Amino acid sequence: MLEEIAAEQGLSRGNRYRKAALLRLALAVRAAEGTRLMPEVFLRDLPACRNTIRVVLQRAGLLASEPEPLRLLPASRRPPRTVAGRVPRCRSPRSCADCQAWMSSGQYGSRCTPCQHWREKLTRGTCARCHRQELPLRKGRCRSCRPYRLLDDAQPATTRYTQLLIDVAVGGPGPPPPIPVDEPSYADLPPAPAHTAAGQEQLFAIRRDWTRLLPRLQGRNTAELVLTGAAARLVEDFSRVLHERQSPSHNSNIRTLSILLYWCGAQAAISERDIHDLARTGPDLKAKTVCQFLRDRGILLQDPDLHRDVDLRWIDTTLAALPENLADEVGQWVKVLRSRGRHEGEVRGYDAIRPYLVSIQPVLTAWVEADVLSLREITRNHVDAAVNGHSGRARRQLALALRSLFRTLKRERVVFRDPARHLRVGNPTGIPKPVPSDLLASALQQTKSPLGRLVLVLAAVHAVPVHELRTILTCDLDLARGTLVIRRGLRRHTLYLEELTHQIAADWLDYRHRRWPASTNPHLLVSQRSALDPDHPAVGKTLLRVDVPPGLTLVRLRQDRILNEAAETADPLRLMRLFGITEKTAMHYVCTAHPERTAKLPR
Repeated sequence: MLEEIAAEQGLSRGNRYRKAALLRLALAVRAAEGTRLMPEVFLRDLPACRNTIRVVLQRAGLLASEPEPLRLLPASRRPPRTVAGRVPRCRSPRSCADCQAWMSSGQYGSRCTPCQHWREKLTRGTCARCHRQELPLRKGRCRSCRPYRLLDDAQPATTRYTQLLIDVAVGGPGPPPPIPVDEPSYADLPPAPAHTAAGQEQLFAIRRDWTRLLPRLQGRNTAELVLTGAAARLVEDFSRVLHERQSPSHNSNIRTLSILLYWCGAQAAISERDIHDLARTGPDLKAKTVCQFLRDRGILLQDPDLHRDVDLRWIDTTLAALPENLADEVGQWVKVLRSRGRHEGEVRGYDAIRPYLVSIQPVLTAWVEADVLSLREITRNHVDAAVNGHSGRARRQLALALRSLFRTLKRERVVFRDPARHLRVGNPTGIPKPVPSDLLASALQQTKSPLGRLVLVLAAVHAVPVHELRTILTCDLDLARGTLVIRRGLRRHTLYLEELTHQIAADWLDYRHRRWPASTNPHLLVSQRSALDPDHPAVGKTLLRVDVPPGLTLVRLRQDRILNEAAETADPLRLMRLFGITEKTAMHYVCTAHPERTAKLPR
């Protein structure tokens, strides 16, 4: 019964869940009273949605209605207090002091409700049209003269009259709509071409030019587009899906799909490239959500170029800008890092290869300008000249990239010698520094959001890296056993949650279920954008750093936790078991915490 009423009223899935919980509460009260019919008076105790619950119970025949219909006021609103035997005083009809609208009896004050709102938000002055003084103005006009702005622009000689208004509580909120004037008619809609039938293949794949169609549709409502029956049903289904997802760009997505189906039809598959080209022609058009909807309906022709890795696309563009011989040598280095060389090795992702190529790209460009056509011509002097202009982290990153480049090419027998073998890169991780105790003590109190508290406690208590926080799945969290599994490739590292982390994780799951009840994203950490996305993306790194208090970073919190444990135990094996780090990293923290035990004695 509740589903029928929800379908009639167009309620969202989250609203349905809320009303279903209140309905179960009402049925529990009926069962506790031991009666078949629930008295209508008991509905006043519900916190919300009383009228909807009353309709559901009436249709189901489970409500004992009162002889006279009850007025179910909200729980926070008190009924008006009146003196017994006295009738509340009602003021007589009068005109508003600002807009001169005629107000009905019963309203208090010398101004109508819209004018009271205007006086709170706008500054006062003299109206440019009626020349009345001390009135709240918007762009030089008072509230009663603002609806005539279009008429005055079209006919400057119009008499400066103001029509009498009656303030009646009907219609929507906001200022009165402007008085329409005769506007020039738009050009007729361009006739849509013959739509491709289902199963018909395209003879010539020509990229559409949407810039010629969009100017003729400017200012038109999508309801004016004549769609076929199948296209209209697709638009209705899409509108219902956006309503359930609570999409903020509902109108933009509907407009994009309507224009697309008007021009291409709904029988044959639509190219994904056409949707993205259409979305680029205007700021009020969207492509991603439309592509996801058509893909789920099986009428999207996907373009592989649009789904290429962003880092791979950047690497290909960078290599294409280099000379052919130099690009082949650097490309061979990229293949080896992807474990496609003569020897099998660790496969690195394109997101890890791109920082290396970013650091050496200016060096390669400088060598090309110096007429260097191959890396075989590079000597030790070239490498020293490239590194000497940098310091700190930039120098370490550049030295690591050059050493990796020439060491790999020498092993692959592309170059004869390694000119970067002598470079010293130092310790890339640096020396961990502890976080001040006052910042660490107040960090959790300063973070208010459930997501920020969970991120902070996982980094500061369990030393989980930032890139692993994004990949944690909801199924990896077991509150019953108090464990959280971190996936690291083929390995698994289990965290045993203490009371604080267990409570914060439970609060986050409760908040997520109430905020996005229809979310199917398998990741534990989600945002407003990723929770209802059908592609189930991971949350961005920037969002994880938003709630971190000033003066702190997630990396520093993780380092401080490991350093504190190393200072207490001085046992690298314990660090490896507790945080899942390697033996080299564990020894690095032990040496930092206890330099007197690990210092080398002089010979």
